[in-house]
Amino acid sequence: MRKIPILTALWAAAALALLRGQTQVDLRTQSKSVDFSAAGVTKPMSAGTVLPASCTAGQMYFLESAPLGANIYACTSSNVWTAQGSSSSNPLPSASGNGGDVLTTDGTNVLWAPLSGDVSGAPGTTKVARIQGQPVSSTAPLAGQTLVWNGTAGQWQPQTAPSGGALLSSQLMDFSVIETNSTTLSVGSSCSAATPCNFRFGASTYSVTAPASVSLTGGSGTAYVYLMSNGTLAVGSNLTLSCTAVCGVQSGITAFPPTTIPLFTVTATNGTWNASGITDYRAFLSAKTVGAGTGILSVDSGGAAMVSVDGTLVPLKVSVPATSTTACAANSWATDGVYFYLCTATNTWMRVALSSW
Repeated sequence: MRKIPILTALWAAAALALLRGQTQVDLRTQSKSVDFSAAGVTKPMSAGTVLPASCTAGQMYFLESAPLGANIYACTSSNVWTAQGSSSSNPLPSASGNGGDVLTTDGTNVLWAPLSGDVSGAPGTTKVARIQGQPVSSTAPLAGQTLVWNGTAGQWQPQTAPSGGALLSSQLMDFSVIETNSTTLSVGSSCSAATPCNFRFGASTYSVTAPASVSLTGGSGTAYVYLMSNGTLAVGSNLTLSCTAVCGVQSGITAFPPTTIPLFTVTATNGTWNASGITDYRAFLSAKTVGAGTGILSVDSGGAAMVSVDGTLVPLKVSVPATSTTACAANSWATDGVYFYLCTATNTWMRVALSSW
């Protein structure tokens, strides 16, 4: 009866000894078609916050302290780790020390850079400092104001928006001058057949129904933009200019000609229009004074200047008198081809027969 327990104990001891001496499985040589898809967790590579000092070619490492998307490193040669990713030759740069910058590229490298040009500041506090390269005033706008270009100050400034139209002549679009680029001006960009730009000389009214483009090809000085009494839009200067068909170029002009309507002056330096060189001379209020001269009288009547001849200095021809006492003013004269009549005093005529010699 005691043999059975003794044999059982011996078998148990032998099995335990066999288990203690068993070797581990080598997956590289002792497995086939290994499928880990059903495993709860797999970690195929080493991980840590610092790359190991040594490695052999083919090792992989997950660097936990690297930027997202740039964590995987491969040992490409003895003790040399190389970042792997979509662009292993140009990995994402570190974000450390680049607060407020944006990720960009110069065409070769990926890099961090601050916003510049017309905007500045961190992405969360971006501020528009310029518009098309022109500065914006730091003055805070009031309710209802709009941003308006101030040519004198050379910057965009907040101004109260006009109600029902322009408030100042400088805000009118008729014949406005705009610097299209460093060598081209646009004059009257709003002039069209539907919205003509009109002007008047005396009793004649003229219309410009298309914009003019003025091109600068050389020189330094001032260009004068004005309207002429023959209905022409003109640009005069000592610069080398050309203009489209709706305007003419006049050379040797150093001031607005006296018989023209001034519009603008634009300065240039070495073949380039100056950025803040446009000055507006348009005006809808004007007056002309006609003064008296030798033998000329001037009288303002009903808003019109009446010009007449001073009969005491310039004799006036009148109708041939019927008698020697016909009403007349001294120095008046007349002729009927037979006699020459002269009023020598008030209502007193003298005559002399005409003859040849």
